[in-house]
Amino acid sequence: MKEKDEIRRLFLPRRRTLGRDFIGRAGVAISVHLGKIRKIDESGRIAAFYPSDGEPDITGFLKEQIIKGKEVCFPRSSRAEKCYEMAFVADFENDFKLGDFRIMEPLEGIPPVPADVLENISWLVPGVAFDFNGGRLGHGKGIFDRLLKGTSGIKIGICYDWQIVDAVPAGADDIKMDFIVTESGTRVCT
Repeated sequence: MKEKDEIRRLFLPRRRTLGRDFIGRAGVAISVHLGKIRKIDESGRIAAFYPSDGEPDITGFLKEQIIKGKEVCFPRSSRAEKCYEMAFVADFENDFKLGDFRIMEPLEGIPPVPADVLENISWLVPGVAFDFNGGRLGHGKGIFDRLLKGTSGIKIGICYDWQIVDAVPAGADDIKMDFIVTESGTRVCT
C-alpha cells in the first residue's frame, strides 16, 4: 500500500499541472491509436471515462464512436446502491452533470447498463500509473476494479508515456489490462 501511495503522491500532482495543449495533442494521438485497435472497431459498445484532473482527453474519439452508432457508457455514482454503475450517453452536451469527486457523470435519469451487457464490452480505463504486464494503479477507491470484476471484454489502459512504470504494485482485487495506449502507441500487455 505504501508503494501505491508513493506513486500517487508523485504522479497525480504532475498530471494536474499539464497544459491544455499537451493534453489535447496527446488525446488526439491516443485517439488515433485507439482507432487502429480492431477489437474496438468491431465492438458495438464501449465503456469509457470522462477525463478529469489532466487525464488524457479522448472525448473526441468517444463522440466519433457515438456518431458511428456505437453505444458508449460512463461511470456514475449510485447513492441508492452505494456503488458505481455505468450508463450509456448519447449526447455529450446534455447527458452529463458534475458528480462525485468533481467528475462528469451521466444524468441520473439515464438507465444503468445491465451487468450482462458489461460482461463483454470494450473498456477504456484511466489510471495513475500502468506497467506493460497489464498492471494498473488507480486513485485508490477501487471504482474501476469493481466495475471490471467478472468482465471478459478487452481492457485498455489509457495514459501518457510518463505514466508507465516498471511494475505497478498489485493486490488481489486489481484487474489487469490487455493493452496500454499512450500518445506514442499501443502496447499489448504480457
